Amino acid sequence: MAETVLKEILDAEQRIDEAVEKAKKKAESIIKEAEASSAGSIEDKKAALEQKHREEIEKLRNSLSEKKKKKLQEARKEADSLKKSAEKNAKKAVGHLYDEFLRAVR
Repeated sequence: MAETVLKEILDAEQRIDEAVEKAKKKAESIIKEAEASSAGSIEDKKAALEQKHREEIEKLRNSLSEKKKKKLQEARKEADSLKKSAEKNAKKAVGHLYDEFLRAVR
């Protein structure tokens, strides 16, 4: 009888040890899975941020390019206007010099 009680106690201890070992393996598995999941999540977020930054940089480049084009167009218009004004003034200056020359010659 004492032998059966001891045997039952040993069997119970063995089952407990097996359950503890199984729980440890499951806990390790859960920890590894959580680490892998969080590492993947971090990589995903990192990739998303990099993509967002690339898009923002591209928008800024496009914006700067558009502003540059607009400034060039405005500068060309101003240059054309100055050229026309200079040509007009040059004609007036030539006419004035011609008139002065004629007065001096008479």
